[in-house]
Amino acid sequence: MSQSHSTTPSAHWLADIDSLDREGLVERVRAMAAELDLLHGRERARLGQQALIDEITGLGNRRDFVRQLDTLFSQHRRNDLPVSLILLDIVQFIDHRRPSAEDHVLRAFGDCLRETLRGMDMSFRIADHEFAVILPDTPVAGAAAVADKLRLAAAYFLVEDAAATTRFDVSVGVDAFREEDEEADDAVGRAAAALDESRAAQAEWGDRSSG
Repeated sequence: MSQSHSTTPSAHWLADIDSLDREGLVERVRAMAAELDLLHGRERARLGQQALIDEITGLGNRRDFVRQLDTLFSQHRRNDLPVSLILLDIVQFIDHRRPSAEDHVLRAFGDCLRETLRGMDMSFRIADHEFAVILPDTPVAGAAAVADKLRLAAAYFLVEDAAATTRFDVSVGVDAFREEDEEADDAVGRAAAALDESRAAQAEWGDRSSG
């Protein structure tokens, strides 16, 4: 069982007050106030960190994605280091007899990202079925190779649970920061356009396959 910190002065502390002079009492009160500030600061940091995490997948959420992307864009402008990003949209046919099936797919895809990417890469769930990956120190050609790897890994990783999904695929859009970009959203917009093209191509392929 975890122990919680109490903000109530102990009996020993209270009994000791009478033995303190005014200066000693002030120092004791300051020490207690500093300890309380430290505890409150840790709690605020914990809550702030939770606000950046997607509850279903455990990945960063959209807020965290925007924050990290803006930070890396500033570093890119200063140091001219390559930064790429991948947008992914998972396409599945969920077995609606199981209300938790969709959450299972999202969690499994989050696990797939964690197992496939490097430790320095960052992954996020930014919308219902949409995910994003930021690849520091990676040019766009390298990001395209990672995107292909993720597409193949996802198909292998998630098709195992036939009760949760009968078909699974991933659309991807890839781009990178460019010298002419004025903000991080410029790269996001290009990646989103590439993602739309990937969705359209897959939908056309699906129509031909079913025809």
